[in-house]
Amino acid sequence: MGVAERYKEFNKANYFSRVDVDHILELYIGLDEKNHKAIELRASFSPKKVSGTASIEVNQYSKHQYNTIRFSLCNEEMSGLFFTFCDDLIEQTRLLKENSQGYQTICNRFFQWKKMFVSIKGNLLTEPEIMGLIGEILFLRGNLSERIGIENALRGWSGQELTHKDFSYNDSWYEVKAVSRGKPSVKISSLEQLASDKEGELVVYSLEKMSEAYKGITLNKLILDTVKLFSAQEDKDDFMAKNSLHGYEYNNYYDSLVYEVSSVVRYRVNNNFPKLTKQNVPKEITKASYEILMAEIKDYEIV
Repeated sequence: MGVAERYKEFNKANYFSRVDVDHILELYIGLDEKNHKAIELRASFSPKKVSGTASIEVNQYSKHQYNTIRFSLCNEEMSGLFFTFCDDLIEQTRLLKENSQGYQTICNRFFQWKKMFVSIKGNLLTEPEIMGLIGEILFLRGNLSERIGIENALRGWSGQELTHKDFSYNDSWYEVKAVSRGKPSVKISSLEQLASDKEGELVVYSLEKMSEAYKGITLNKLILDTVKLFSAQEDKDDFMAKNSLHGYEYNNYYDSLVYEVSSVVRYRVNNNFPKLTKQNVPKEITKASYEILMAEIKDYEIV
């Protein structure tokens, strides 16, 4: 039984249950005195300063038999992330050789997770923004990663920085779009998005919206699964920072929007590809967005 299911069993404050009697550490999950979901380590250790966030409260206690460090969830909108954090603490410490390593390992894991529990804006992405971010992450970890490696793919991802291409790497560039299944056209948001002296690609993901019960793609899970693919902490931080530039902050709401990939089509964007740029519109026009009918650009499909 996973952590999320275990928490459903708790119905009274200040009640904790050990996660696993066979685990080398005495890790407990339950509800603290404020009725907040919490996970704690009970062990012999010398406490050091560990500060929490607005979403995660950290407290340390001393008793005659042991010391305790407790992480309590203060923001229910992040409960899904908290469950994943708990699972990570449990599994990442399961194979420790000595229980004396537990406190430092737990603290290190929290420091790595801490940035994800920091809420800055509190604004939710719109559904087109959610779909767009899903498309870019799928392309990063899929097609592009297979060609140049996931670390290089990450470095080529703009993450909404001051560039007009979603991905650029050496002499190659890629613009990624996500549309609802059955939509006949794809929107190009600016005169710069497809403008280049070099040949590039327009990649279109067609996404079908499914029921919440369907085991499909959700933004939260996709991001949490993808960050695990990076071995270096610096790359993990960079990946999360680029998601933040898109306006993403973890919220349970994103788990209610479930998608399935219906198709992925790549188009070669060269000088003949139909597009609007600053070079082919009147100089009086400085900004424009437009839509391209995908049925009319089949000749540019990359098979």
